Amino acid sequence: MSRADFPALLVWLRAPHVEAWFPWTHADTEPAVAVEAEYGPCVDGFDPTELFIIEVDGRPVGFLQRYRISANPEWAAALRVAADVADAVGIDYAIGDVASTDRGVGTAAIGQLVDDTFARYPDVDSVVVAMQQANRASWRALERVGFERRWAGLLNSSDPSDAGPSYVYVRWRDR
Repeated sequence: MSRADFPALLVWLRAPHVEAWFPWTHADTEPAVAVEAEYGPCVDGFDPTELFIIEVDGRPVGFLQRYRISANPEWAAALRVAADVADAVGIDYAIGDVASTDRGVGTAAIGQLVDDTFARYPDVDSVVVAMQQANRASWRALERVGFERRWAGLLNSSDPSDAGPSYVYVRWRDR
């Protein structure tokens, strides 16, 4: 992802079907400024989170991000209820273009990112994802690419996207 993708990212993050799972927490901040503040450090390499654009036929339709869970101690502590996350990577994703939802795009993108993660990072033993239990499309996409549900409950997290009953899914390298 580059800054050239930020206008599309902003539209996706404000889309009702995305914002339902990723609440906009930037209050009165100018939206473009908020996206720059949140994602600019990743693009510049100051934040180790990797950002990716999902494309269908060369058209951007969504995004993924990948990060080492151990780089965020608060998040690592929240996920320890479900799995050993010492050598785990976390991912987040959204199909921002509503016309591209329910078409297998997310499933394919998740599968490709997981395969790339295990190929690129030999020390990573698992990919861990938390999501709202009500987000059935998301957890079904994970199940289709081999993730297993490891935990259900309320995560001890201050992130608004973790509010309410959550599931934690894990995909191991060797399973």
